[in-house]
Amino acid sequence: MTHPINNTPSIANETLATRTLAKRVCTFLAGMVGTSLLCLGAYAFTVDRLIERSAIPATYKWFLLKEIPGPRIIFESGSNSHHAIDTDAVGAALERTAINIADNGGYALEDKITRLETFTRAGDVVVLPLEWIFYHREKLTDNYVNTLFDSNRNYYHSMPLNKRVQRALSLPPATVISKIRDQQGTEKQSNESPAQELFVSALTQPTGHQSRSTSSGPGPGVTEQSCDDYVLGKTQIREKLKLGKNIKPALERLKKLKARGVNIHFAWPVLAGEGCLTAPAYFEGFRAEIEAAVNGAGFEFLGTPSQSLYDEAYRDDTPYHIITTATDIHTQQMIGFLRMQGYGTTGEPLNITNFARHRLLELELAEASELNQTPLEFGRTVSFDNPEYRDQIDFTAGWWAFEAYGRWMRDNRAMFRITLSNDLPPNAVLKIQGMTKSGRPERANISVNGNLVSSGLFGEGAPLSVPVTGLPQGEALSIFIDLPEAGDPKSPRDIGESQDARSMTLHLQTMELMQAADPQIIEQSNVEETPLVQALETMERAMSSNSAVFNVSSIPKTCSLSIPAVPVHQPKLTHGNGWWAQEAEGRWMRNEEASLSLTLPETLTTGSPNNYLLELSGVFFSDKPSAITAIVDGKVAALAEVADEGTITIGFTSSKTAGKIDVALKLSVPKVRSPKDLGLSTDDRTLTYFLKSVELVAA
Repeated sequence: MTHPINNTPSIANETLATRTLAKRVCTFLAGMVGTSLLCLGAYAFTVDRLIERSAIPATYKWFLLKEIPGPRIIFESGSNSHHAIDTDAVGAALERTAINIADNGGYALEDKITRLETFTRAGDVVVLPLEWIFYHREKLTDNYVNTLFDSNRNYYHSMPLNKRVQRALSLPPATVISKIRDQQGTEKQSNESPAQELFVSALTQPTGHQSRSTSSGPGPGVTEQSCDDYVLGKTQIREKLKLGKNIKPALERLKKLKARGVNIHFAWPVLAGEGCLTAPAYFEGFRAEIEAAVNGAGFEFLGTPSQSLYDEAYRDDTPYHIITTATDIHTQQMIGFLRMQGYGTTGEPLNITNFARHRLLELELAEASELNQTPLEFGRTVSFDNPEYRDQIDFTAGWWAFEAYGRWMRDNRAMFRITLSNDLPPNAVLKIQGMTKSGRPERANISVNGNLVSSGLFGEGAPLSVPVTGLPQGEALSIFIDLPEAGDPKSPRDIGESQDARSMTLHLQTMELMQAADPQIIEQSNVEETPLVQALETMERAMSSNSAVFNVSSIPKTCSLSIPAVPVHQPKLTHGNGWWAQEAEGRWMRNEEASLSLTLPETLTTGSPNNYLLELSGVFFSDKPSAITAIVDGKVAALAEVADEGTITIGFTSSKTAGKIDVALKLSVPKVRSPKDLGLSTDDRTLTYFLKSVELVAA
């Protein structure tokens, strides 16, 4: 009998080998996929890190779109609308804020729609006079790709994450490698704030429009070709023009934007010059395709191509740019189109210049980063035009660039940062010198880290002295300058001095940490013990009877205990309610009532209770008070005396040996008035008493 050979082990081995191979292949493929995803992720991350970030928009057009509140009429396209639509006139005619964000015909249509999706709001009206090239170009231009890393970074940052990844992966490796080399080869420099350029635009072209009154002459490549060649390419190219594959998806996105309450209209771009729109065979066919797609998506065109066509005499440097005369005509035509759509009065247009003045400062402050600063050296004058000292002063917000002899503030508010050394002497002040654009002294309020510390007149020969004793040392301080009484800032062009359009207020020139002048020290004379004992008894009776006004006839003018009186020179003082801003030499009470607090040092311990005299030195504004009430730690003070020369003396008793005491003052004056009321100045602040110094003496 013959038996078959048993080959079961061989089959099993082959099956095992096949499975092992398949597993290895799958592992390899998974590794390849994982590695590829990792590489793509690293590539996208690298691009993301290379693209600049800033709280301040890269261009003024972006500032208008992102920051100006709505509802707005927004013109978006390439540069044809920048020159052709006067948005100042549109806003005035329709009594609605109009802005022109049209920038460059070479930028990506998809990205333009993305920023509209991101920053338009319900009630906005968007007009799209897109250049012809937008309807057939599908690829990103080299210029647009290169500028995404800096001047066009906001296009990238306006995208959601998935679109940012797609955009990053679409960028050519050669460009990315070039940007990496550029960053590695460039030393970091302290750049001026980009808000400066945006501020100039806010002063000169606040709504984003600008056109020239006369032609600047043909630009490169214009004279060598006809208008049709310039706009749509040579004959062999334009005869084959078809609607780009990206147009239908773009229209679908605009439909969704319309559903969110954004009104969208298309328009034809302006063209000027000979040979424009002269080839009906290709032009009418391409135009018909465009209109069919736009109308099919539920949108319409405002006007016809011929209504946007102008003669050679109106052309500026390219067929897409027209001079002011044609701009005025085209703008009025656009106003008519918009009125026919029912857009009209919804309120006064926003004053964009005033809005930009304040908002740009806020954006600069948001951009400020932590500093590791070189402290100012006590006793050394720092000149603002000397590069050697620029690392000691950070001009954070509100400034123009360095000039010879100093630096101009752009507006009525600005901030700089300095660091104080750890070994400042007592009563140190920061002395700031310079001049004003108005030529007259301007009142300047100084805040440090959000707290008002000084106020006074600043100008040529009138420096500011900012007290710095008690301020944090060894860390960057935010010092804010505010001009509360100044009007809108003027530029040299505004007042006919030059063509400089920059608005200017204060010109800071030097800064120095120095010792303040020594305050007056009160002299105490020794007298017999009996008068003081009598005085204290009288004070106690007055306190027990809750008397508001002390009988000064029983109190000697000077007194001491059998042990020497302990004068306290300028105790730590905190102003409470009822005061105007700090000035160089003191602080004004607003009305009849105000509060303050000061610290009792331990050296005044003389038993329990302890008796004190608090002397306030200053001047009365117009009328000496007929009486004064002083409440110390909730109790009416026994002594409250007013001297003609402006000295207020308060006697009180406290069981505290140290710590803070609170003082509330009430001056009874015939009438509270302001310098304006008396015809002294335009200052309309009501004033009563100017407190210069405080002396606390143990009696």
